Amino acid sequence: MWRRSAARSGRSPPSPGISPGKTTFLVDTYDTEQGVRAAIDVARRLRLPGPVGVRLDSGDLAALAVRARRLLDDAGLPEARIFASGGLDEHAIAALAAVGAPIDAYGVGTKMGVCADAPYLDSAYKLVAYTGRPVMKLSRGKATWPGAKQVHRGPAGDQLSLRDEPRPRGHEPLLTPVMRGGRRLGPPEPLAQARQRCAASLAWLPPTARVLRRSKPVPVTMSPALAALRRRLGRDLRRRPAAAGSAAVTD
Repeated sequence: MWRRSAARSGRSPPSPGISPGKTTFLVDTYDTEQGVRAAIDVARRLRLPGPVGVRLDSGDLAALAVRARRLLDDAGLPEARIFASGGLDEHAIAALAAVGAPIDAYGVGTKMGVCADAPYLDSAYKLVAYTGRPVMKLSRGKATWPGAKQVHRGPAGDQLSLRDEPRPRGHEPLLTPVMRGGRRLGPPEPLAQARQRCAASLAWLPPTARVLRRSKPVPVTMSPALAALRRRLGRDLRRRPAAAGSAAVTD
């Protein structure tokens, strides 16, 4: 919960009954050090029972964090946390960690919500099966892989397979149906379960895929059955008259 410093905002101090143990002061609107001092004064006057926090959102975050930490410690608030934000990404966070900035937590918003070099996500659905039969596109540069699919994850990487293929030894399926006929097949996944699944997926990534620079993506291979279906269907479609295969070969 974000709370502006009362001394800085010019308003009366907030009631200590409003989340008093979860108060974080945004301190850098005008003068960061003065904002930290105001936060310390408010925390003392209200006798907030829980650890407070200060949020740095601009400027030289490393230097400001050092000064904020010194002010908080000198005021007898060693448990106070320092939260940093302001256009951060993984590279900025790594740089702050490398110089030992005394920052307890980071907030990432803009660089997570949009892609910095192309702030949109262009996506399209491609038909891969129709009335039970596999279909594909043959357009140059747009050829697709036919058939309903499953992704199997193994020790060396992922394999794209046909949905009904048996699971390769040592692999686990990643795709699970959640909707059919426009209806959910079960209740929404709890947040804790989604968080656990995300953490497990990140932990699975090899170190070469997790480094910030010169990372190597996890290899993805196609199953022999999927590759054979693509070759066979491509040959069949090219032999048909345009009208007969139009649903599968047009853009």
